[in-house]
Amino acid sequence: MVSEKTVYRMLDRNELPAMRVGAQWRFRKLDIDTWLAEEVRRVEYDGQRGALDAFATSEIAITPLLAPDNIWLSVAPASRDDLLAFLMREASIDAHVDRDQLFRSIRDREEICSTSVLEGAAFPHPVDPRPFRFSRKRVLLAVLREPLDFLDPHGHRPRVVATILARSVQGQLLAFSRAIKLFSDTTLIERLHAAQTPDEAIGLIGDAETLLSRAKRTEEA
Repeated sequence: MVSEKTVYRMLDRNELPAMRVGAQWRFRKLDIDTWLAEEVRRVEYDGQRGALDAFATSEIAITPLLAPDNIWLSVAPASRDDLLAFLMREASIDAHVDRDQLFRSIRDREEICSTSVLEGAAFPHPVDPRPFRFSRKRVLLAVLREPLDFLDPHGHRPRVVATILARSVQGQLLAFSRAIKLFSDTTLIERLHAAQTPDEAIGLIGDAETLLSRAKRTEEA
């Protein structure tokens, strides 16, 4: 979604992965997909990490966004899209939301670049949450029986999928950044995999967030 002139300027500055064959530029789809994934990660992850420091823990916490009826344990989907379709079909969300449209938006976001930014976790979300007019922010949590191919160019195969449904783009990005910090803890992933009930899973995530908050206070001190 940029002009031809912009592409040529990026090529002149060596900002795009490409090779020149005679008078023509050639692009490999895999190289472009990988470059795009890294650019989106940089904007969504690195660009938002500092923003978390401006918010109180209660404003960015993932635990209050969880509910037992939006947590599924030992899920065994056939594919990434099968999992996303399952979540949209089974989720407890606002009655006015068009679930088919929401599924398409989340899938389209995955096509831009995978939200499986960690080896063990993925964080699907709509391209733009605003048209869905969610009454509040939610996280849908699926703990998978086996690692799932999320079509990530880096080969990440998540075991935990936390779908973020926020009311605004900023709220979505902040939850995304917080979730990355939280689920980068491989011990938490293992404990969630062994959880027997949704309430137990919520408790484990709450404990992990408490540790994150303590670590932050220690750094500030």
